[in-house]
Amino acid sequence: MDYSNPELPEGINTSKEHPLKEFFILTAGILALVFIVISTLILLVDNFADKIPFELENELPVTSIIKYEQAEKLPPYLEKVTHKVLKSFELPEEIKITFHYVNDDTVNAFATLGGHIVLYRGLIEKLKHEEELAMVIAHEIAHIKYRHPIMSASHGIVVGIVLTALNSTSGNSIVSDLMGTTGTATLMKFSRDFEYQADKDAINSLIKLYGHAEGALGLFKVFEEEQGNQLNFEFLATHPLTDNRISQTTRMINANPNKQSHTMRAYPDSFKEWLKIQKEKTDESK
Repeated sequence: MDYSNPELPEGINTSKEHPLKEFFILTAGILALVFIVISTLILLVDNFADKIPFELENELPVTSIIKYEQAEKLPPYLEKVTHKVLKSFELPEEIKITFHYVNDDTVNAFATLGGHIVLYRGLIEKLKHEEELAMVIAHEIAHIKYRHPIMSASHGIVVGIVLTALNSTSGNSIVSDLMGTTGTATLMKFSRDFEYQADKDAINSLIKLYGHAEGALGLFKVFEEEQGNQLNFEFLATHPLTDNRISQTTRMINANPNKQSHTMRAYPDSFKEWLKIQKEKTDESK
């Protein structure tokens, strides 16, 4: 019997595909699975989170922190506007709203657990008209109306549990980091949905109270000035792009069949003077 040692062709043990292709396909599949799992769990949690009795939120320690932050009593004008806007929502009796004013330069306002809404002087003084202030207040009330604070807290817990479980089984730090980014992006997506929903209710409140929603546009213009040049995508942002919020507001304004003249109401001189004194107090304490 004759034996031969033929020359093997080159590349016989080499795949024609790039060796990283399988890795990327597998990673993409894992990330898609993470997104689907987290999104599904969040939707399931949302069916229960907003049914938690509202008074139970007051038992959480965050409320004591908010009360501690309340440095000033609401002035008559601010109290009048908050009451007017709150009345326009006709909230269920069990939902109690508590407003807090903080004498700080922070350009922000937020709603948190237990029906607490914090208004910072830094944002209030950036505005010039009652309708703009009412938009801020209405937006935060809408968050509480839809139980967004308790749902957001539940979302964070869900994402934390899922990522901890997945990271413990993943031996690849790159994949773990990507899973973390995917989990964050999923959270942000739901957060932006909440913002759009709160904007819609706030705009409807403005139309109900003033006959127009120019206050929303005025508020968003202030946001544009504060944000400056930023990236023009929402992927990892907690809030929608200001341009998108303006577009949504414009569509709602155009859809309003009962448009009225919209001369906005400027802050009263007494309130502007009060804000000036508040700022001076802060400047003196620095």
